[in-house]
Amino acid sequence: MKKLNLSRLLLASAFLAAPAAALDFDTLPSVRELVAEAKKSEVSAPLPGAPQDARVLKEWTIMVFMNGKNNLSEYVIEDMNEMEVYGPTANINIVTQAARMKESAPSYPGYPGGGYDDYPYGPTVPHPGWPNPYWGGMPPMMLGKRVTTVKDASTDWVGVRRYEVTKDGENGSLSSKLLADLGTVDMGDYKQLVEFGKWAKTAYPAKKYMLVVWNHGDGWKNKAFGQPVLKGISYDDETGNGISTVNLGRAVREMGGVEIYASDACLMQMAEVAYELKDAAKFTVGSEENEPGDGWAYDYFLSRVHANSGNLKSEVMAAAAVQGYKAFYAEQGTAATQSALRTSGLATFKNLLDQWAELAMKEDKVMVKEALSGATAFGGAGSRDLIHFMENVHGKTKSRALKTRTVAVMNHLYNKVIVDNGVTGEKFKKVYGVAAYLPTYSYEADYDELAWAKEGKWDEFTKWLTAK
Repeated sequence: MKKLNLSRLLLASAFLAAPAAALDFDTLPSVRELVAEAKKSEVSAPLPGAPQDARVLKEWTIMVFMNGKNNLSEYVIEDMNEMEVYGPTANINIVTQAARMKESAPSYPGYPGGGYDDYPYGPTVPHPGWPNPYWGGMPPMMLGKRVTTVKDASTDWVGVRRYEVTKDGENGSLSSKLLADLGTVDMGDYKQLVEFGKWAKTAYPAKKYMLVVWNHGDGWKNKAFGQPVLKGISYDDETGNGISTVNLGRAVREMGGVEIYASDACLMQMAEVAYELKDAAKFTVGSEENEPGDGWAYDYFLSRVHANSGNLKSEVMAAAAVQGYKAFYAEQGTAATQSALRTSGLATFKNLLDQWAELAMKEDKVMVKEALSGATAFGGAGSRDLIHFMENVHGKTKSRALKTRTVAVMNHLYNKVIVDNGVTGEKFKKVYGVAAYLPTYSYEADYDELAWAKEGKWDEFTKWLTAK
């Protein structure tokens, strides 16, 4: 795995140390050059390994919190079947808390097609739901799945269960070991996520832990039921609860922290979300954009885990998730985004970005808004690719100080924060790994509750940007 070393592109340290009067900005490399992606190394997909005993201290335990108590119920079985294609390696445990319900209420009551998320002319939302009565079955985008679910006792159930994932190859039944049937559990309560994490660490101890939260997602926001946009993560339609970004950070801290936090959900790879997790997880993995209907391709992720089983450093594990996701959607011809961030660099990143925002607020707002309108936008969270936005500002501003500060932010991001970035599709050619809240109409007061807003100045910048 390689990442871009911007310090090599910034005319070396002499450039960074030169006094402002001595700088020749006409000779500076473009920000496009500075943030061009390094070529990612590919790994082979080996044959699945044999199941192993999980009851000893291992290198990793992967914990997947699968909230299908909504219109994602069928996807629980699909994704667990994908996990079983390869299963764990000899030095890894994989455990899930999987929840399903019989039928989900429509997300948009009164909309054509019954108000389900898969209505083709409705809002763009994560993981298109079903059933839509106009389609009479599985949504067209879900046809041709790689694993065909078998209707038997292993797959035809509702409730909340815990499993130890085992290998069974291309088998539509669930062969994983059922550990517990928890009955009725609120999967939208962050305390349940804490309990799952603590249980997994006790029952399947490891040197490092990776937590995946699997569900709908909407970046930093909280879900407002009955509204046309899903907000937050892990929504339980039976209870009406979801986990806010603030409570997500609290949950991971209360379970004792993890090495890697990952969202198999939409829009979650935002600076605001990563910053909330910076003291609880060393790395975050997620998508800047809405995930396509398949979400993570777990067999593609685990194939790379198996291929690198002798060198599963944290950066390698995070990159396996990013590159597996990218490889699957590249094969499908589907535009998608996924990246991995290192949280130890976020505090300095925030400080540098605060300095950048102070300078940007002295600029002509019309120019900044033009830069914003040209930046790659994502659906549902008021978010845009932060680097693309700053690239546009760099190209438009005449301020040498702002140009210099832009380069400093980019240099830090690529050297200290962005571990890997995988995108597919022409529409995402300007997506570089981290999104941020950049509303175009009005500022949302709930944003004030985030640590990113309380400790930084991005809230002041977005208020300035949206002020009439």
